[in-house]
Amino acid sequence: MSTIKTMIHPETGATLHRGRRVETVSYMGMSKPVDIEGWFPDDDGDGILMGADSAPLDAALAELKAAYRRETQALAKRVRQSAGLTQRDASLLLTGSPNSFSKYERGVAQPSWPTFVLLKLLAHQPTLIETIKAV
Repeated sequence: MSTIKTMIHPETGATLHRGRRVETVSYMGMSKPVDIEGWFPDDDGDGILMGADSAPLDAALAELKAAYRRETQALAKRVRQSAGLTQRDASLLLTGSPNSFSKYERGVAQPSWPTFVLLKLLAHQPTLIETIKAV
């Protein structure tokens, strides 16, 4: 039985060879380089991943999501406590929803990207909370 040495990309027509490549997985401002095996052209063009080839990418994404969840839990609590707010008050003031901080701090929900950026800004400049309260 012979082993397939090349294949043709179904969309680009490029000749693909089995090989390794480093791809970057990104999630909510975090990223991680991942070494993957797949079918790739000689240039930097699109390749094809088959079967278990995408498993390292899936694992890296799961890892980034878990790290983001942990970071947002701690960040939400730190920002809220430093502002002297209850979970409900922080939720209403910063997201408009009455239960969002409870969910963030328990890790059941993650803030949207704009809310995450706002939390990061408040962590670096806690006095901004007074400006937000005055709006």
